[in-house]
Amino acid sequence: MIRKKSSVLWAVFLCALLPAPGLRADMEFFQVADLQPGMKGVGRTCFRGSSPEDFQVEILGVLRGLEAGTNAVLARLSGDLLERTGVFEGMSGSPVFIEGKLLGAVAFTYPYAKEAVCGITPIIEMVHSFEESTIPEIEFNLDTQVDVIAQSLMPLSRIPNGAIRNLSGRPGALPGSGETGPGSRSPQSHTLVPIATPLGLGGFDAKTLRLFQPRFQAMGLSIQQGVGRMREGDPAGSAPEPEQPPLQPGSSIVIPLIRGDLEVSAGGTVTHVDGDRIYAFGHSLLDLGFTDLPVHKARTMYIFPSIQSSFKILEMGEAVGSIRQDRGSGIFGLLGTKTPMVPLKVGIKTSRRRNKEFEYEMVQDRLLTPLLVDLAVYNSIAVSERGQGVVTIDVRGQVRVKNEQPVEVYNRFSSDGGVADAVSLSAAIPVNYLLAFGYKNLNIEGIDLTITVQESDRSALLDSIRLNRTEARAGDALELEITCKKANGDTVQNVYPLQIPSNITPGPLHLLVADGTTLMSMDDQPEDAVLVPRNLPHLIRLINNLRKNDHLYVRLFRREPGAVVKGEGLPGLPPSVLSILGSERRVGAVIPIGISAFQEYELPRTDYLAAGSKMLTIRIHP
Repeated sequence: MIRKKSSVLWAVFLCALLPAPGLRADMEFFQVADLQPGMKGVGRTCFRGSSPEDFQVEILGVLRGLEAGTNAVLARLSGDLLERTGVFEGMSGSPVFIEGKLLGAVAFTYPYAKEAVCGITPIIEMVHSFEESTIPEIEFNLDTQVDVIAQSLMPLSRIPNGAIRNLSGRPGALPGSGETGPGSRSPQSHTLVPIATPLGLGGFDAKTLRLFQPRFQAMGLSIQQGVGRMREGDPAGSAPEPEQPPLQPGSSIVIPLIRGDLEVSAGGTVTHVDGDRIYAFGHSLLDLGFTDLPVHKARTMYIFPSIQSSFKILEMGEAVGSIRQDRGSGIFGLLGTKTPMVPLKVGIKTSRRRNKEFEYEMVQDRLLTPLLVDLAVYNSIAVSERGQGVVTIDVRGQVRVKNEQPVEVYNRFSSDGGVADAVSLSAAIPVNYLLAFGYKNLNIEGIDLTITVQESDRSALLDSIRLNRTEARAGDALELEITCKKANGDTVQNVYPLQIPSNITPGPLHLLVADGTTLMSMDDQPEDAVLVPRNLPHLIRLINNLRKNDHLYVRLFRREPGAVVKGEGLPGLPPSVLSILGSERRVGAVIPIGISAFQEYELPRTDYLAAGSKMLTIRIHP
């Protein structure tokens, strides 16, 4: 008994003497194999302020195979505050020491537990999971199909609202809509789940929170309205803010995902500091793999006890480094580094003829950035315009890519619901496709958007098309009459000149008039036609050449064989050429197509959005 008491006192003494980062690179790790039920230890976390405090730990046993190839140490925590709060959100990563050696990070808990029982991720597993550090140069997303790229930029206001957000099963979909994050398991299964990560949201409209909160929760994040920020300066005569101590095991940290007119930041606890290397959380943040996220010091304002789930309220302090990897056993970062952020500027011309400007900066991550653009643009509209009634919104702008042509953003939507949703997605999806292919040299320098809002209905349906004659010869000039019907029943007729190509051969020629969205969805692509752009400029050109959703297009075509070679369409090929291309030894080098378009052009933009398609046949005589 005396020996056990001495051991505990010695562990407490060692933990109290933990120095600043860089001075304990030789910290010893406690082996899981040496654990025995009933062993006592000490944990550290920030209950108030910036200095870690001790709590008591009792080992209950080891759970083998918590997930494939991983173990968790089951332990009971105790201390004055923990008796009231239990295991709380923001505690993830709190280090546990046995006999002065680091055992691991508090990372898991049971939902609705009546005791402060936790699962500990062994520090050895955390360190080993980050040893492989080679970042692949290019990782193509081979699920990205030609027709999916086109249809992703369709006017989503015409899709039921449930379909707009149910994107998790589609290739190229925005992340965050599927229940795949930590903590997404059912609490009724008595499963040891990762402690939810508190996500502070500042500057959000209630409509935005209602729409996006389920997505964040499905990713294992717990929403907290409001973001704390430590004072950067004090008015004259006031007491200065105490200087924050260096990061050490048990320190609170914050990872901001958006800064500026919106604040989105995730919080947790440091487990281990080895020179300029830090390990934290004990479970993934979002399971991003290789990434680059800023990490800031943090100060604990308060631990809020809750029957549902107690949580830590954090204030963000100075930036100290970057998170470079996010995996199942925790997050890994480097101190003294700086994370580049993507500036986003949104200008709103409101329906009341007022101009608003919003400025944000967000992380550049292939999974997070599209979701954050979606979030920021939607909120910009939500705080500026009404949420009910008919509205027409025009969005234009650019995604600026270093050393490349900019990606153009151009869309217009008109409906009595879901328009803001469609606008935000139309801005986010081009960003998603830029990042989805994993080009190492891709650097988004900024995103600039101008959004114009009108409280009016500008939608219309393509009612009919008519030619002054359907018999013609090559080179003839015809007149095309297009009739559209507006939502109020009014009809609009416009007449356009139509020139038959001079090199057309005799036979039937099809004339199709359709809006850009319908035309893209009608383009017949083979089911296995997978597009891998040759390079980044090729991808940008493909995105910029997508048809606009608020224009009508005229296409003259015939059904005859052709091919797509290296991402370029070659229609109307002679059988001899098709035979040569078909003899390629590499499967998939040539994709056959069945339509030859002789002419396609965009009609001038009108003040209404016509939707639909009509087709008729012209007979070309010799």
